[in-house]
Amino acid sequence: MATIVELAPVLAEAGNAEFAIVNGVWNAREQTERFARDRGHAYWRPAEGGAGQEELDRALAAADVLVLAPTVATGAVMRQPADGAEAGRRLGHRLLDRLGARRPGVHVVLISHFLVGHGAAHRNAKPSTWGLRALEAHLRGGPNRWTILRPTWLSTIHDASYQTRLSQDQHADGLVSRDSIAAAVITAVEHPHAAAGRTAAVFNLSVPQGGGTDLAAQFGALDLDYEAEFAAQPVGA
Repeated sequence: MATIVELAPVLAEAGNAEFAIVNGVWNAREQTERFARDRGHAYWRPAEGGAGQEELDRALAAADVLVLAPTVATGAVMRQPADGAEAGRRLGHRLLDRLGARRPGVHVVLISHFLVGHGAAHRNAKPSTWGLRALEAHLRGGPNRWTILRPTWLSTIHDASYQTRLSQDQHADGLVSRDSIAAAVITAVEHPHAAAGRTAAVFNLSVPQGGGTDLAAQFGALDLDYEAEFAAQPVGA
């Protein structure tokens, strides 16, 4: 069983010196924690408001997996960073660099967003999207293994007859439920050899089909990200 630490730093507070992490609210947090505990994993997140560096260091010292789910929302207010890319870089330096130096064996499951794949010209692109893009790049360049999930538009309804799909199509779109996001996260936690080094959009099929959703097999069928594939090559190749 894994020890999972969940952090939901607020991108707009990436440069805040008061807390190491200002903890926000991400859309599948309750479902992910429930799925994890139901399957016997230990699960921890900081209290609402934030955590200092000592508290984070203690939590991450025992972690097998970091579920990193940046948000623009605290419990009471929505905030948008003026410079999204800078916010992502700051968060990478403040959190991922420290994690990589102290705990390079921790698997980081990053909850990003499908609009990162759609590009800057997309009509729905926001500063927070480019904060996530910068954070993705920072994670891929570090020593920790990673899985990057890009959920599509959130659906408030979970229909168990709809299957969940992982896709490396940069133009993936659609709806996805909180339960489906949580299932993808926990599958990545439990099948790191299939999920690590991969980036995928997560969505639900709009038309029910026969059969089940085998997310572990879907992870295994994905191509490695370039950075993971390159790192696996012998020196001088």
